Amino acid sequence: MRRVLVLALLALLVATPAFAQAPAPTTKVTITGLVDTMTTWSQNISTYDNNLEKGDSEWTARSRFRPDITAELGTTKMVIGLEIDSAFGATGAGGSDVAAPQKFGTTGSFDLNTDRASSLELKWAYAEFGLPGIPWSSRLRLGAQPWAQTYKGGVLATGDFGGAHLTMTIAPPIKLNLTYAQIEEEVTGSGDGFNNGEDFALVGSVEITPVKGIDIRPILAWMRAEGTTSGAARLGRGGVSNAAAFFSRASVENRWTIGADARVSMGPFTLDPTFLYQFGERELISRDQDIRTWLLDVRGGFRTGPLLLEAAAIWTPGNRAEDDIRNAGATLRAYQVISADSGFYGGWAEHFALNIDYFMALREAGGTACSCNSIGYDKYGLWRFGARASYAVTPAFTPRVAVTTQWTSEQVDTDGAFAVATGLTPSAGATRAGDHRYLGTEVDLGFQWKFAPGVALDAVYAYSFIGPAWASATAAGTVTSSNNNPNNVQSAVLRLRYSF
Repeated sequence: MRRVLVLALLALLVATPAFAQAPAPTTKVTITGLVDTMTTWSQNISTYDNNLEKGDSEWTARSRFRPDITAELGTTKMVIGLEIDSAFGATGAGGSDVAAPQKFGTTGSFDLNTDRASSLELKWAYAEFGLPGIPWSSRLRLGAQPWAQTYKGGVLATGDFGGAHLTMTIAPPIKLNLTYAQIEEEVTGSGDGFNNGEDFALVGSVEITPVKGIDIRPILAWMRAEGTTSGAARLGRGGVSNAAAFFSRASVENRWTIGADARVSMGPFTLDPTFLYQFGERELISRDQDIRTWLLDVRGGFRTGPLLLEAAAIWTPGNRAEDDIRNAGATLRAYQVISADSGFYGGWAEHFALNIDYFMALREAGGTACSCNSIGYDKYGLWRFGARASYAVTPAFTPRVAVTTQWTSEQVDTDGAFAVATGLTPSAGATRAGDHRYLGTEVDLGFQWKFAPGVALDAVYAYSFIGPAWASATAAGTVTSSNNNPNNVQSAVLRLRYSF
């Protein structure tokens, strides 16, 4: 009996949670992503020379492979994101499949036999885990990762970065987000010949859900740049490049952005308003300047049965043609993002933004950025109105139409010369004046057909009527002809996407 009691006691102790061995965490590895195969015909897109007067055309095909590998151990996970963008047929100089220049946006090409040096891009490489000892549910993400600070893409910080992101859920309706992004690293500094500054961005936001269907996200962002910085964070505008000609190693820019992003879903109605106010100061060697501008972006929709109707209105101010933002004491009124990663207005247009063919948006006259990265045309601001409609004829087949029209907030000095690095450089002081505001109107017709599990065929034809504000003179040595009479633009795209 004593032996039986001892054995029973040992069994009870072993079964007690305090003495039981914790079960091993579950290990899981998943691969998700997409494979795009597309062919595109375009006329006058001018992604190579930013000149809308030449009327050049092309017809190409390419593939994108974008897998994300996720390894999870309990609640901890690691993510590796990869990408391959390759054209069909050798596009490099002399028939090379890797040498520049490639098809715009690609990093390689498939020639005969397809064996080539790797052009694999590493997009993400991060670890994510919960933090112990914190009274709230938290997640910390470290490494190369996607931005997650706004509901709407491209308005402040979109794309990828290296750094840290912390999320803490205070209560179900309140979530805190804090992101630190290292833009440039000075390493040991200029004393050892390193010219990079200590450039970084710090973005904080609070997600509040007062009632179901309403999300409000107040945002505060600070970007600091010493000297030159990433071209994604500072575009060449108004004759001011992102190069040492205007930004010395000691020049500092402190840019603050404050405001709110929101989304509302009430029955058949949706509303997505964004307002961001930007302020700060920057130094152009010995020239101090203030930054004062804002962005208002309101989009909404209404769904009734298979019909979806949506509209968008966007406004950001700009500098007048007479304002020379190369001078000391000037106030910069052109809105700037930390990174748009070609995401601004995405899905609403084919030329004025990116959608089915995500390499094809029109470049600004300065060539410094496509309109999907530059919120506002050079230094002149932006008024943009868009509408789109789709009708699900069947769950698998949905035709759509979209229209976008836009103007600059201030008249463009079309006598100014463009260059890739500096944007639109003002014309001589005696003749400097605004000429035009109208940038153009784009019309898109297309459909999506989901004809197999995980497979969708997207087709679209887009035509853009280019306005006179897009015109500019030509800086010496940039292109072979002027851009004084820009032509209209058109394109047609077929894209087959397999998602897994």
